[in-house]
Amino acid sequence: MTPSARTGHTTREHRLGRLAEEAFDILVIGGGVSGVAVARDAARRGFRTALIEAADFARGTSSRSSRLVHGGLRYLEHFEFDLVFEASQERRTLLEIAPHLVRPLEFFFPIFEDGRVGRLKLEAGLWLYDALSLFRNIERHQMLGADELASAEPGLRQDGLLGGARYFDAQVDDARLVITTAIAAEEAGAAVANRVEATDIDATDWPGHRVRACDQETGNEFDIDALAVVNATGPWGERTLRRAGVERGVRLIPSRGTHIHVPRDRVGHDHALIFEAPSDGRVMFVLPWRSDLTLIGTTDDFHEGPPESVAATREDVDYLLSSTNHLFPGAHLTKDDVLSAWAGLRPLVAPEVGEDGTGGGEGEVSREFEIHEEPEGFFSLLGGKLTSHRAMAEDTVDRVASFLRSANVEAVAKCDTDTVPLPGGAFEDLDALRERVSARATELAVGEAGAARLTRAYGTRAEDVLALVADRPQLAAPILEDRPHILAEAVHAVRAEYAGSVEDVLYRRTRVALETRDGVEEASRRTARVLADELGWSDARVRDEISRAVEARALDDESLKEDG
Repeated sequence: MTPSARTGHTTREHRLGRLAEEAFDILVIGGGVSGVAVARDAARRGFRTALIEAADFARGTSSRSSRLVHGGLRYLEHFEFDLVFEASQERRTLLEIAPHLVRPLEFFFPIFEDGRVGRLKLEAGLWLYDALSLFRNIERHQMLGADELASAEPGLRQDGLLGGARYFDAQVDDARLVITTAIAAEEAGAAVANRVEATDIDATDWPGHRVRACDQETGNEFDIDALAVVNATGPWGERTLRRAGVERGVRLIPSRGTHIHVPRDRVGHDHALIFEAPSDGRVMFVLPWRSDLTLIGTTDDFHEGPPESVAATREDVDYLLSSTNHLFPGAHLTKDDVLSAWAGLRPLVAPEVGEDGTGGGEGEVSREFEIHEEPEGFFSLLGGKLTSHRAMAEDTVDRVASFLRSANVEAVAKCDTDTVPLPGGAFEDLDALRERVSARATELAVGEAGAARLTRAYGTRAEDVLALVADRPQLAAPILEDRPHILAEAVHAVRAEYAGSVEDVLYRRTRVALETRDGVEEASRRTARVLADELGWSDARVRDEISRAVEARALDDESLKEDG
């Protein structure tokens, strides 16, 4: 496939055929943000690259984050200056290569008499934050008085308010970033497939590795041959290592981060806020999402049990609500206000045990990433954070490229992932693109909110979605009333974005399922009807798809029930 080829021109059967028939220099296992970034980088350097994901791209941690691209202001307290410096540079890079997906976000940090952070400490931290970004953040910070902060956010607690600060980070739809990067990897030449699980890894017959793979849709098994393998399976990293015969060494301690959506008017804020939770002093966020929702997060608790069992807990939701109510006393949020809750796992690498027999609490475990090689030619990318995923991938491919030289395999190009736009991101002016998409959307009876979403989700490729509406005007209808997503996005998702189910569309391609409390079943019905026409589903398959999409929320929805 040429680098300019579109994924929509490639069938799943063709992708699976490539995996089974071709020999690869690098096989990436894991389709979260780290894995897709490694595949994109490797393919752009000219390595024969394959990428497989056992479930759906971004099915785990990478669709369950705080959706922030940030330098990590709170990491300064732990003197992780290198981490903040790298993240600050990567924030700027992502704003440049994905300007449709990553947008600047204005933050306020209020300080109170009873808080842990005072004015001098906050100002010093923000000057350092600006310095670590080489003073190239969107804007430099400003210190604000209590009256200025109260004027900007009238709903804030006034009791003990001393003032605060204004600064900038950025926001992203995490799942769409992953999907877009996977598309970029395929367009650069990689063989890419989701719902393909690596069930066994034979690294005993060097040169090369033989990975036994199972197509989760059909149950068919086949081998994938690759000189090097990258394990980018996040919280499942230890499980993947065991399949390669490694039973010792690296230990992960996944940390659960829970988030909730509530209607914006129930909180009454306009900006993003970072603040200290009153019960334990840990840093939290209240973030705007779209035009009418609020995202509140996050918790930080070690998770025991298999990664797939992670879910929001009632205690998590109570913590988020009570902390927000303390910051916004007039909100009086209850569980009845929560539209959805979700939890993801940070795949943190266990620190060395200290003299006291401990390795630090959840919030003290570093977000730095590590690359381990064991067995020979099998590289595990562990830890890290979403903001730094591109740089993590660059370091990983550098390491693998050095190894591949022993097999006389050389890259044909240098890393350029910091300058080449992601699909949909090659435009000069976002406002001009928005106007163009809006004009075309209006012609096709797509509402203003839908047009704005298309620009942000797809960039220049919003025109591909609108082309579907031009062919089938009924696809201009919303997936769910009062949400901006349109049915054409479901068709585009299965044609060009690897979606194979209603769940894929509602939870990761569009996020509709997390923006409603009671509308998941209706959204599932509407989506299933459209996909049935597109994919030839039987009535039984339609019913099963609806059931699975509704069930996908069951674990997290337990947290929204009242105790007892």
